[in-house]
Amino acid sequence: MLSDKLLRILRSKAPFSEAELAAMTEAEGWRWVYGQKERGEAPAHQVCFTGFSLDEKAELAALASRAGLEVVRSITKRLSFLCTGPTPGPAKLEKAEAQGVLILTRSQFEHLVATGEVPRAGEAA
Repeated sequence: MLSDKLLRILRSKAPFSEAELAAMTEAEGWRWVYGQKERGEAPAHQVCFTGFSLDEKAELAALASRAGLEVVRSITKRLSFLCTGPTPGPAKLEKAEAQGVLILTRSQFEHLVATGEVPRAGEAA
């Protein structure tokens, strides 16, 4: 069982589901936390997910984290990718488009993570 402090940190910063947290050891949790602070460097790219169920979003967030992407919950100035599901938030779409963020479908995002290839605007995966 994880300590209260570690649980608070992981719930606020990590993409893990409650089931993943329940299966995690204290050492694994702290390894993840300190791995995020390695050399004080921010991940190269941020990704935000919109229009997915909570389970889908958790699955995609875990995939993104394993690929070294920072998962955020809103459109930020540093956002690189907005991955959209069947019911994307119109405000998120509008703000992302205004900032020139690359908007991806789930299949395009999964292709990006698997290959490292960034699709061009309007390109299908």
